[in-house]
Amino acid sequence: MLGWLRRNAEPLGAIGAIATAFAALSALIIIPVQIAEADRIQRDQTAREIYREFLNLTVQKPELAQADFCAMSDAREIAAYGAYVEYLLYTAEQMVASSPDWRAPMAGYLDDHLPYLCDPDGLGARDGVAAVLADVDLACTSQLVCR
Repeated sequence: MLGWLRRNAEPLGAIGAIATAFAALSALIIIPVQIAEADRIQRDQTAREIYREFLNLTVQKPELAQADFCAMSDAREIAAYGAYVEYLLYTAEQMVASSPDWRAPMAGYLDDHLPYLCDPDGLGARDGVAAVLADVDLACTSQLVCR
């Protein structure tokens, strides 16, 4: 056996080098894929946690979920409502980014708050609001502005 190894040492060394190169090449391909998949799983988990917290907030403060922005006059009520809608907007952004299947449910939530989201003096004036609304197939129109 030892004689066979000595006679075939060069070919066996070449096979070992090829195997090493193949393992290194495989690692270069597989590791980035694994990292990307782990990142996607983490983003999806984070989005679900944000959604869960949004639902918690909605259960604790149902008056914010069904508030009429155009009828509000109390500054504290407006501030609380604004924070709620901003969290809803953030939740929608995260959920739609995690899966396009969330477009319709998030559009349903956001649709109830379009007068606030489209208010040119409020949140609607901020960058990104129109983009998030467009992501869920909603848009601001002049009829949504409070009179």
